[in-house]
Amino acid sequence: MENKKKQIVEEAGQLFMRHGIRSVTMDDVAQELGISKKTLYQHFKDKEELVEQVVDVFFLRNPNYRISKEPGMNAIDRVLRIREYMAKMFKLLQNNMEFDLRKFYPRVYRKVLDFKRIKIYDDNFSVLEQGKEEGLFREDLDSDMLSRLAVGRFLLILNPDNGLFTEAETRDIRVFDQLVDYHFHGICTEKGLQYYKQQLNNVQHED
Repeated sequence: MENKKKQIVEEAGQLFMRHGIRSVTMDDVAQELGISKKTLYQHFKDKEELVEQVVDVFFLRNPNYRISKEPGMNAIDRVLRIREYMAKMFKLLQNNMEFDLRKFYPRVYRKVLDFKRIKIYDDNFSVLEQGKEEGLFREDLDSDMLSRLAVGRFLLILNPDNGLFTEAETRDIRVFDQLVDYHFHGICTEKGLQYYKQQLNNVQHED
């Protein structure tokens, strides 16, 4: 991505996160960047294309959304690392970008859902297999089944249309914390649960 286009995407992303996608106009983006609307439209044919690029850069290609295996990081550490990133994102977001995407940009939102389905499954499967090898998770766990259940749980929680959670609750880190806590208490060995509680105590002190 060329430098100017990248700059536009980054600035637009910040505006969308602060004010919501719907309320930010192309005029607002141009003004924030100190460029003309004509220049803006030379890079993006319309607002939907800009929104799609923002989603792609900020979320779909953001390495922080991937709980990849790193040296010295066990399975529980990997889950808690994504928790830290989500906590920062929830504090940053003053509005629900997903609501705007779902309502006004359904084609882009479908890309987000497809990404989440694949990502959540792959990450969970990888973490479960690693945790079993490390003796942190029970060996009798069905990694495939649990990973598919994880996809269903997350998509259910993140969709306020089901009436279970409000828009605000879908952005509340406490909901994610409760889900992780429930999850670990069901899959951890005694060794894993002890390590999880120790790390959880550290996270709570940092918050």
